[in-house]
Amino acid sequence: MKGYLERAIHEKIIESLESNLVTMIIGPRQVGKSTLMNMAQEFVKKEKQVDAKDDGTFQVSQNSFFYVLDDIQLRGYLKKDIRYIQKDVELSLGNSLEKSSKKVFIFIDEVQKMPQLFDWVKQIFDQNSNNIKFILTGSSSIGITNMAAETLAGRVEHITVYPFVYSELLAAKTSQKINFFGDLFEHIDEHFDSTVTGDDAILAQLQGKPKTDTFEKFVAFLNEYFPQKHSALKMVAKEATATVVENLFYGGLPRIITSPIEDRMKMIKSYISVYLEKEIGAVARNLDLELFGLSLQSFAQQNGETLNINQVSKEVGISRPSLYKYLDLLENTYLIKKVYPYLRKGEAQEETTKSIMLYYLDTGVLNNLSYVTSIQEMIRPDTFSKIIGSWLLGTLLAYFSSLDSVPQVYYWQDYAGHRVDLVFERGDYVFGTIINKPKDPRRLRATIDKFVETANRDNVVILFPTFDAVSMSLEYKVTPIEHPTKKVISIEVPLQFLG
Repeated sequence: MKGYLERAIHEKIIESLESNLVTMIIGPRQVGKSTLMNMAQEFVKKEKQVDAKDDGTFQVSQNSFFYVLDDIQLRGYLKKDIRYIQKDVELSLGNSLEKSSKKVFIFIDEVQKMPQLFDWVKQIFDQNSNNIKFILTGSSSIGITNMAAETLAGRVEHITVYPFVYSELLAAKTSQKINFFGDLFEHIDEHFDSTVTGDDAILAQLQGKPKTDTFEKFVAFLNEYFPQKHSALKMVAKEATATVVENLFYGGLPRIITSPIEDRMKMIKSYISVYLEKEIGAVARNLDLELFGLSLQSFAQQNGETLNINQVSKEVGISRPSLYKYLDLLENTYLIKKVYPYLRKGEAQEETTKSIMLYYLDTGVLNNLSYVTSIQEMIRPDTFSKIIGSWLLGTLLAYFSSLDSVPQVYYWQDYAGHRVDLVFERGDYVFGTIINKPKDPRRLRATIDKFVETANRDNVVILFPTFDAVSMSLEYKVTPIEHPTKKVISIEVPLQFLG
């Protein structure tokens, strides 16, 4: 794959151009933030700069400005005069920003390299937020989100960009578009009864409630949805299966997946080295990068498991407090995601495990750190089950980033070892994903029953992801599960359906 690949998050970024808030695009290094910002500016140039004249002709006017803080010279100008960008824009406009009669779009890339700009952005925003639109990008949330939260409180919208997911790669190869979780959420949202009359929209929402037959309609939706998707995917089963494998093994960083296959492993290794030197080295200057690199590898061995910090401490020779700081660094630079336990409302913390789980957000990076050097090695059951968790979590987070209300992702596990790997809620539904399906039917049923009792919603959906790279099977199964108080359904779904 070469050239620009369409991103699902692109639509949300374009929508954000209409808001009066500051748009801040954040995410890991080399994930495509600058490309997305460039696309947004091209949209502005095409859609926002043409003014109709009285005689019916058109005049193109300059009202978008792009600044890249990778430019050392630009940073030098800003150090001398933090208002340099403002003066440059006003020189092009021919008047001050306060007197601008049209919307002015100011794009600033890599804003983490000049955090002093936030005070200036706040000042300009407060003076004229209706006519000035800022779009910023930053690769590390350390300092940026904290400073933005403090300086731009109530003025900023964060949009997180994640590595490419399977559905985006498949769409680039074929005409098939997969949006499994989006389709499910859309159905759930549509069947919320908010048809309450009255002028007060807030009270109307308070009075709205799920319809009593929502679960039955959800099951009917699935029974119609899966055959349609199966029919569409069957035509591209080979491409879909290969794309899943490719995404699982090489991850989803744009520069990696658009490069020749023979170069990708070397590029992933280089990415990790650059991450350590530039990302971590820039925010933690006194950190021992060699020991930090060893901790990356040790953490990778526990990917998708409840974290045993003592084991990592012994393996690497680093104290527990230092390792917890390392984890914060890894999460704040978007390399990993910490997942916390899912609890029933009012449940004491002692009734479930307290440990966190950690997942690397790019499976290509995870494979490199775990010394998984071939696809054959990756698909071994013990290795594959650990990678699937990261793959699914990345898929969920990439989709959730396009939502106005982002669900939290949890895991559930009790002290008897019953576990549901990824848990999230939407409307009156709880979704739980079990990656390693217990072979013992009694164990499986006990896991489901205990989890259902913990669920904070009346409707529970249990997902069992499946994958057979050899047969390229697209077989799915939707099974209602009897429960005395709640409505439960299980879905065995091939990875080719998930996106």
